[in-house]
Amino acid sequence: MLRRLAVLLLLLVPFCRANNQYSETREVAWDFSAGGRIELHLRYGDLKVLPSQGNHISIRYKMQSDHADFISKVSTRFEISPSSALLRIDAPRNGSVDVELEVPERSNLLLRVTAGDAVVGPIEGDKNIETYAGDIRIDLPEHFSAGAIDVKTHAGEVTAPWGKPNGWIGGSLRYDGGGKYNVHAHTFAGDIELKEQDGVEARKCPCD
Repeated sequence: MLRRLAVLLLLLVPFCRANNQYSETREVAWDFSAGGRIELHLRYGDLKVLPSQGNHISIRYKMQSDHADFISKVSTRFEISPSSALLRIDAPRNGSVDVELEVPERSNLLLRVTAGDAVVGPIEGDKNIETYAGDIRIDLPEHFSAGAIDVKTHAGEVTAPWGKPNGWIGGSLRYDGGGKYNVHAHTFAGDIELKEQDGVEARKCPCD
């Protein structure tokens, strides 16, 4: 645990922020088909992904810093087609950009966060999530059809409703439920939790 805390402190030194005197929030939305692929890249900030009420994507991002020129240096790239989306937000280290993303309830996600936590709501589909420093939490939808599960952290803990995580300082879990959707979740420093909701059929690993 002490080693994990030391790693986190070293990684997050450039990410620390004080009073965030300067802040601005922006929001953009697009029509989008259910079952599409959504890729998002975020450098410094927390990410929350939630199911939307219809077939659309919306991204709400709050830029915050103690430096007056930070907001002008944040760059965004949004490329949207009916079934594929690429969202990228780049920012300097002297601030953060917290993102709330709404996607159709059935979506395939590829998420990359450099420093910050990633929380994914109960969305049906494949999930490929990686952070360098930050926790990952995935809320599984009801009756989630688990396929290949690949979860790993170098400094943190793994919690999941299947199998038995391995490791001491870091944790890892591999499991194949033979279902429809795959989950890949990796972080260098942070905890990973796959959390079942009411009605989730979490079959135990045959090797237990």
